[in-house]
Amino acid sequence: MLGFILTIAVLLFSMHLAHASGKAMIECPDRTVDVLVLGDSQTGGSWATSYFGNFIQSCLKTHPSAPSFAVYGRGGTQPVDWLNRKSLDSVDVVYRDLTENHKVLRGPQTPQCMKRLNPLLAGHKPKKIVLFFGDNLLSAETPEIQRQYRLLLQGIRAAGIAPGDCLLVTPTYEMEVSTKRNVPAKNITNTRKVLAAIRAEVGEECRILDGLELMKSSPLLKHETLRRVAVEGTNGCFQAAANDNIHLCGEAARELANRVCAEIRN
Repeated sequence: MLGFILTIAVLLFSMHLAHASGKAMIECPDRTVDVLVLGDSQTGGSWATSYFGNFIQSCLKTHPSAPSFAVYGRGGTQPVDWLNRKSLDSVDVVYRDLTENHKVLRGPQTPQCMKRLNPLLAGHKPKKIVLFFGDNLLSAETPEIQRQYRLLLQGIRAAGIAPGDCLLVTPTYEMEVSTKRNVPAKNITNTRKVLAAIRAEVGEECRILDGLELMKSSPLLKHETLRRVAVEGTNGCFQAAANDNIHLCGEAARELANRVCAEIRN
């Protein structure tokens, strides 16, 4: 009798493990898309709904050609955090697609396959990839910036994505603040340093979308700073964020997203 009970217990435990394993497998990407977008908190700030990621989703969603897409963002990340570094794996992932506007996937419960470039490329098999990083590299030295983009390019080349279908968005101007700049490293000098390092390393391997160039004619730009204008129905641009000079928000974020979106279509 005891042996029978133990056998049943083992079977039930095995079924539980199989169910848990199956659930994890379901969560991993297995859907072909036209466009895959990856980024840091500009793309995946879980605390705001007025950042670049929110508006790139809106633009792709309403485009007449209706491209299929998947957008992943994780705050604080550099390219290496989507390759092999585990220190920020506990940070929440914000996911968006045609139907998900701002789905927060809790870091500890989210499988690693949704936090790494190679599994995302393998699971989604995108025709185009858009990567928006750099604001977390403002204090980094040029050799380190180049090293990270070199590794990034290796994964992109291995996936067979052509240079014209790989878009790298670089940081743009800082946002105006109410009383003080919360991130002193976010300045035009460091932004240009990151751009120069990326250009030197990437060359013709991907299309570089210079964030400064994209926004230089913006009506929001004044003295190398973008005005803070809220978009109705969104948050994260005023109140506690009034001194956040690093995160593009509101109309400035929407303008950059729309300009990048236009490049994706070409």
